[in-house]
Amino acid sequence: MEDKDMFEKEPQWEQSGEIRKIQKTIRRRNWKIISVSVILAAVLLVVSVFGIIPWAESLYWDPDEMTYKDRTDLEITMHAYTELFTPGYDSAFITCHRIGFASYELQIPLISTATGKLCRANGSLEKNVLQLDELFDDPEGKNYLFEKWRLPSVPPTPSEMEVLRERLRELPEYIRLEAKVEFTEDQSMEELLDFREKFCGDVTWVAVRALELSEEWYPICGMDPFTGGTQYPNIDWDYHCFNLRHDLRFGLTEAEQLAQHFISLVQYSADQVEKGRGIAPYDDEMLYTEILDYVEENGVKTYGVVVTATPQTLLELLDSELIYAIWLIDGWIDIE
Repeated sequence: MEDKDMFEKEPQWEQSGEIRKIQKTIRRRNWKIISVSVILAAVLLVVSVFGIIPWAESLYWDPDEMTYKDRTDLEITMHAYTELFTPGYDSAFITCHRIGFASYELQIPLISTATGKLCRANGSLEKNVLQLDELFDDPEGKNYLFEKWRLPSVPPTPSEMEVLRERLRELPEYIRLEAKVEFTEDQSMEELLDFREKFCGDVTWVAVRALELSEEWYPICGMDPFTGGTQYPNIDWDYHCFNLRHDLRFGLTEAEQLAQHFISLVQYSADQVEKGRGIAPYDDEMLYTEILDYVEENGVKTYGVVVTATPQTLLELLDSELIYAIWLIDGWIDIE
């Protein structure tokens, strides 16, 4: 019996050795599979981080993208928007911080064209959707002061005009005032230049008649052709007089350059909206096209301006037949 038992156990030892070989082979194969999987996962991660994700993000609006030298498309777009729709302010260099896939936080410096003071707006860019904070709508943004320009203007009463005259008479000459001035009749660009030449103050913004006057609303829309601003290299070849410096390379008179400057601001903005990378004012994507159609038919004309001047200069302006009304916006001591 013992010999028989020993005879029967030998195959079991042989079988156990084969099983161990098979197990080692399986473990070795599993480690190879795991190693290959890890390597493939690492390769896919690297490709995603440095290839697929950047490619996917390139399908969206990159705030660092430059079509024209030295300034980003977002900065040029913001410049056009603030000049057209934010009286009294011009945007400067924009700082952006990436916070996620095609998602950025923005800091937008705004410079007062009247005082030169700097304030800062915040915003975000999320997959081509640009959001700006309330600075562009609240009292600090000055747009609320143009509420009367959104609707058909109501003639000021004689008593209101007399109160304004008394206030201006009482103010000393070292006070500098910012005011919006509305003309009795729309002025052509030639007439605007004549007004500016005779006016003893600064014209910091020009309101342009851009749509038919409606009983419901009228958009604030205009330009800042006189106070300087940032230059954008090469853009003038695509959008004539986008940078307005009154040169003769396009064969235009100064008045024609003013008109072309406004048209170029609107056309550039319209093109950005069409690309899905622009700002639609008043949430109306068709507004730029409607403005272009209107000024092509009626010409570029202004119904009012924003000015800075002494109280005496504004008092003299009140007595002009050219002026319909004046509203004070701000004032400060001029120490120069």
